[in-house]
Amino acid sequence: MALFGKKKRDEDIGETGAESFPSMSDDLPVDQIMGLKQQGLSDDQIMQSLQQQGYTSSQISDAMAQADISGQLSPEGEEMMEEEAQPSPMEEPPQMEGPTQSLSLGEKDRVEEIAEAIIDEKWNELLQDINKVVEWKERTEARITRLEQEMRDVKSSFDSLHKGILGKISEYDQNLVNVGTEIKAMEKVFQKILPTFTENVNRLSRITQSRVK
Repeated sequence: MALFGKKKRDEDIGETGAESFPSMSDDLPVDQIMGLKQQGLSDDQIMQSLQQQGYTSSQISDAMAQADISGQLSPEGEEMMEEEAQPSPMEEPPQMEGPTQSLSLGEKDRVEEIAEAIIDEKWNELLQDINKVVEWKERTEARITRLEQEMRDVKSSFDSLHKGILGKISEYDQNLVNVGTEIKAMEKVFQKILPTFTENVNRLSRITQSRVK
């Protein structure tokens, strides 16, 4: 938008500048500058006033330099310049954008370009940071998913081991029951056999003793 506005103003100046402002000769307005300085005007005010009269920035800069030199070499000459007629601020023609205003617009466009470049750079950095956060989030979620799967696997293994241990304990219990049953059966057998076996042993002992005598 700033470029379009600048172009429009340049076209307006091209159409009306020749009729509104008379062309200045190559003579530099040194005396006029010295007179304006005597009136207490600042350099910016002097430059604006001379631009309204059609002088270029280069002419004004050269004239100001010569006026400074002349003021330093002959301070008496500045008093004579006070009587020189100067255009009244109320009688000045409409303000015309000169090279200084154009330069300001150019600087404004340059500032806008720099600002846009900085914004683009910061935006790209922000996008990169966001992408890094997204990648970190995805990696973290994948890691959590793996940990959850490992926990499920461990739980499943523990359940299987628990069932296996319970099965072995039940089997051991059954074996103990069977052994107890067998022991009881053998006890009953011994109860039946032991008296006869004891009697036979005693009989053999008596026979052996009688033969020895």
